[in-house]
Amino acid sequence: MTTRQVLYVEDDPVNAMLMQGILELRPGCSLQVARSGAEARRLAMQGRIDLLLCDLHLPDVGGEELLAQLRADGLPGSVPALLVTAESESVADQLARSHGYDGYWTKPLDVAATLRSLERWIG
Repeated sequence: MTTRQVLYVEDDPVNAMLMQGILELRPGCSLQVARSGAEARRLAMQGRIDLLLCDLHLPDVGGEELLAQLRADGLPGSVPALLVTAESESVADQLARSHGYDGYWTKPLDVAATLRSLERWIG
């Protein structure tokens, strides 16, 4: 079984720990956490990424701009990217669509729904 590499860009350590806990329930997933856009750009170029999860509010760049930067750096368009935000579903959907994300997850995360969605994105 190939381990799926997930990069989560999140500056809040509690949210990062929660995501780690959720992904530990899914065998074959490995999570890397970047606490800033700059760190995300560095990590994304260092190895294979199978799924990008990105918070909307980061200390150095907005999640809206970060995906475009990562794609410009060479992150393939085939890598699914999801916005992870506390915004309402309608706002999250609008932001995701307008900034090139493939979808979104809203906080607080529902563990079962997140795991089902994870299967959809990385099988």
